[in-house]
Parts: sequence; structure tokens; C-alpha cells
Amino acid sequence: MKLEKYVDKNSKTRKTILITISVIVLISVSFLLYKTFASFTESAEFPMMKGKVDYFGNSDIYFAFYKGDEQLDEMPQNGNEENLVFDHGICDNGATIEWNSEKWGPMVKNLSKSKTKCSLYFKEQVGVELGGMKIPVVESGDGLYVVTHDDLEELGQEWNQTEYRYAGADPDNYVFFNNEIWRIIGLVNVKTESGIEQRLKIVRQDGVKGQKDFGQYYWDTDTNNWNTSSLKDMLNGIYYESGIGDCYNSSSGIVSQCDFNTGAILPKGLDDTARNMIDKEVSWNIGGWDTETITAKQFYEKERGTSTGSSNTYPSEWSIETDVGEKHNGIGLIYPSDYGYAVGGEVRNNCLVKNLYDYDGGNCYTNDWLTPSPYYCLWTLSLDSNDSNHAFYVEYEGWVTSSDYRVNSEIMVWPTLYLTTSTKIVDGTGDINSPFVLSVQ
Repeated sequence: MKLEKYVDKNSKTRKTILITISVIVLISVSFLLYKTFASFTESAEFPMMKGKVDYFGNSDIYFAFYKGDEQLDEMPQNGNEENLVFDHGICDNGATIEWNSEKWGPMVKNLSKSKTKCSLYFKEQVGVELGGMKIPVVESGDGLYVVTHDDLEELGQEWNQTEYRYAGADPDNYVFFNNEIWRIIGLVNVKTESGIEQRLKIVRQDGVKGQKDFGQYYWDTDTNNWNTSSLKDMLNGIYYESGIGDCYNSSSGIVSQCDFNTGAILPKGLDDTARNMIDKEVSWNIGGWDTETITAKQFYEKERGTSTGSSNTYPSEWSIETDVGEKHNGIGLIYPSDYGYAVGGEVRNNCLVKNLYDYDGGNCYTNDWLTPSPYYCLWTLSLDSNDSNHAFYVEYEGWVTSSDYRVNSEIMVWPTLYLTTSTKIVDGTGDINSPFVLSVQ
């Protein structure tokens, strides 16, 4: 019998299968390693924990998320319960991070290498109770800012409370009041029978889409004594009462008839609900000064001071006790300092050390939501203590002055008032499309 070498005819097939399986396994392992690249726990090069590849649709970028030193499983979502907001980001390979608040996500700049790794750090947003609702406080951009008062030589320590002011070109401070859109100036120090307290201060700003402008009026026909002024009487008389009566809105100086009842030409006056929300017990400080070349902080002090003229014959407060004519219904005007503190954005710090007369420079007025509409000026409550015929106003290009117009000039008026402590924000986000909603609790 002849012996022959056995030849396995299926060996080539098995080898092919084995090689194929090996290749598949190798590819799978490689893919798995690639997809888990961002899931290791600690590395001196880049500490990460459960970061996700393709989190923002780019497989060349790997993200990790942190709250301070605490590693997070995923990126906090917009409006998260912990109120976390983006703080800063760090990338390797020379890439940099910019945060897009509107889209709530990072923008990676200078991306030049694959597998770039970035850490995104979040922090708890500081907030303040504003009318019963917690509102985030910002450090830049548009929003609610902290204003710290100190070293107020004329006023004393009782005024040195922290305030909160909305600032920027267009912060989310819209509020529904009197069936109209008003805006919140902030949580502001006021004088009451109990001492210095805080109230929500709001203003009816012209220029809101679909809303009638309030109009232009005399501050007064003669002097800058707010307690006897024609504008004070109009705001706290026929406007407060939704009535019809005398006003001065003609360059001829003749008494006009203003109709705040039908709203045919002018906006309608206040309704019962709005009247019940106004704090009429607050005393308005109406101190003045003899120059506009001072800062917002200095104006704040002078407004609450006692200088009302060379003879010092005017009251430095407007209250039920000082009012003439029983017209104290709590409707006034903005202060120059309200305008000054409303500047926001990157220019805020530079502008706050400027004189308000210089707010037309350095992009101050373009980043200030209280800047009046083009070609109009805006009356403030503060008098010129050096001239009984002048009061301060804001020019449409941003500077504050009292020099060019007398009190018997037609200038834009924005009614301003303080809300009672029982008036609360119960709904809304403050956006123009979702204004805050008020209710008396």
C-alpha cells in the first residue's frame, strides 16, 4: 500500500476566515478604543470623566465638563435646576473656547489638530430675589448688575446697601404693567418711614413696538421746584386718574387739554390694578447739583442730598408731607444716576468712572438701555441748583446736561414709579416676548 501525504482541502478557507475574523476584531477594538478615548478617569495631560465624543458633531474634539473641581457626567443644559452657567474653557493643541449663550454651546476657535481635547467649566449663577423671583446677576453683557454704594459722605451708612440695576443695551427687564410694557430699573434704595428700604423701580419707556409714545411736556412753566411743577401735577393728576385736564405740551406756552381717558391720541392713564401696585408712601429725594460733570455715583449722592438752590428754599424731598396741591401719587421721573447705572457690556467699568456729561463717548450711551430715542431728549427728576429755570435731562446721544433747555421746554417724559412690597413677579422671563407678569400677593 502506497502512503500519500494528507492534504486538507479546507485549510485555505479556514485561514481566510481566521484572518477575516482577526481583522474584524482588530477594527472593532480600535473603534472601541477610539470611541472611549474621552472616558478615562484621570490623566496628567487632560483630566476627564465620561466626556463624550461627537457631543457637538465633531469627532476631532473631545469634551469634559466640570462644576468647579467636580467632574460632571454631561454638559449642564440651559435653565438647569442648579442654575449653572458657563465660566471658562481650556483646550489643548492651541485651540480656544468662546461660549455662545444664545445657542448654549461652545465655539472652538483655532482648531488645527485632530483629537483636540477641551474642558468646559461651569459655575453656579449668583441670583437675587427680585419681586419674589430669583434673577441671575451678571458680570458682563446685558442683565442685572450689582451696584455697591460706599463712601457716601453726605448720606451716611444707612444708604450703603447693595442695589441691583438692569444694565446693557437691551436687558431682559420688560414687565407687563397697566396693560402696557414697562421696564424694571432695578431693586433700588428708597426712604420710608421705617428708614432706608428697597423697592422695585419701573419706568414706562417709549419706543416699545406697538405702544404709543408718552409724549413731550414742560417740566414746569417757571421754576425747577418739583413739588409745585406742572409735570408733577399732570403725572399724579389726570394721568394717574385716567382723566382729562390741563397740561403743557405746546411750544406756545398755552395750557393744553390732555386726554388720558380715551387714549385717542395719548396713551391711556393708569387703571385700578396699576394704581394699587404703586407705593405712595415712599419719599422721593429731589436734591440737585450745579454741574453735570460728575459720575453716576456722585449724582446718586447729590440726588439724595439737600442742595436745591442758592437760597435753599425748596424741599429736598417729595412726599405726602411736602407736596403742594395734594398730588403725591408716587409717579416721578428717572434720576440721572438711573441713566448712568444702566450702562452695561464690556464698557461698563470705564463708563462708570466717566462724568455723565461724557457718556456720548466710549460707547457708553449705545450700551445703555435708558438712552432716549434718536432726536429726543429725556427729562430727569433732578434740578440744577445753580439756576432755578433748569433741570437735568439726557440727550439722545447720551450725555446728561441742564444747560440748553429751560424747564418750560418740550422734552420727552417717561413716567417712573416704585412698586409696593406686596407686588410680586409671578410669571415671565423678562424678554420682550415674555415680559414679567405682576400680581398683588
